[in-house]
Amino acid sequence: MWLSRRFGGVQQTAAEKGTVSVGGNAVLKTVSTVQSEEVQNYAPYGYSAYAPDGEEILIINSTGGAAGAGTRMKQDLLQAGEISITSAGGAKITLKNNGDIELNGLAVTLKGEIKNSEGEIVL
Repeated sequence: MWLSRRFGGVQQTAAEKGTVSVGGNAVLKTVSTVQSEEVQNYAPYGYSAYAPDGEEILIINSTGGAAGAGTRMKQDLLQAGEISITSAGGAKITLKNNGDIELNGLAVTLKGEIKNSEGEIVL
């Protein structure tokens, strides 16, 4: 009985949404229920991104401190299995299910053809 009272105190949420207050590559500052500094930012191997101020981020609390698990995805017109990478400046790469790679409106096909947005071969 005394154990349940002793450990029944404050519960810490395992994950919560927050906002990037000072962006960065590997380390950033966030604001959620509390302000966190030195938040370690994580991404899949080989990916790097500078999380800009104001972006919504998922914060995972651990014994080693707070970790950023990624920013909220934007609504995009993707089919299941497709991948899109977009910069804040508008540059965009989309890996399509048919094998095409779209680069800022141009498409590189599996055959190596480069097509414009109208589908005409330009190279």
